[in-house]
Amino acid sequence: MKICKVCLQSNILCSACSKKLDNGEIKEIDVKLSRELHRINKKRDTDLDFLSTVQDGGKLFVVVDGKHAARFIGPGGRNIKKLSQDLGKQIKLLEKTEGSDKHVIEKLIGAPVIGINKIYSDIESYKVRVEKRYMRQVQPLTDVVGKIIGKKVSFVFE
Repeated sequence: MKICKVCLQSNILCSACSKKLDNGEIKEIDVKLSRELHRINKKRDTDLDFLSTVQDGGKLFVVVDGKHAARFIGPGGRNIKKLSQDLGKQIKLLEKTEGSDKHVIEKLIGAPVIGINKIYSDIESYKVRVEKRYMRQVQPLTDVVGKIIGKKVSFVFE
């Protein structure tokens, strides 16, 4: 969890967690999501956790460890529906994986990648080539994928 056990159970943050929030280490949505996950964990006797969150266009993208994704969704999507209702945002779950950049981006966008071109300028960026039929699915994820992998990403559809 992103905040301590005391803060999970109360509506206020301790000084350490407040400092994390002020420094930008965690976001307000991380605090809300942590508290909601804690309630679910207590009620259903599970151990749900997340790595990071990214907000974009009214959606909340939650990055979880690949091996915990099924438990995070829950039976019949129960856990993720409850979180979505409680937070008032549509939630999209993204699995964090290890491996080559191509493999990681494929997992994040849920579509096959034809190739990745690295562009070396002031900052290193990626131009990701994807089949045209996945345009509607992938286009909204451009900023989210960039924030998660920590590099500028652009998609080209062939």
